[in-house]
Amino acid sequence: MQIRWSDAGKASARRFMRDDQDGLRAVGLAILALADDPYPADAFHRGSYHRLRVGRYRVMYFTDDDVITIERVDRLP
Repeated sequence: MQIRWSDAGKASARRFMRDDQDGLRAVGLAILALADDPYPADAFHRGSYHRLRVGRYRVMYFTDDDVITIERVDRLP
């Protein structure tokens, strides 16, 4: 599977780069793991929309054939 970042996805992840590089490193590894398993059991799945929790972060992504598009990265309080 191919992983692609939307412009909004890049911008939302960039907001946290200065404050929490370790957290974003974990997010990056989890996103890379999606290439092998785009439907992990601990993620929320609704059609082509998916939401994955990685520590304090939530990654929202869409799947379309063999492309995963990262739409947003948010940090939970």
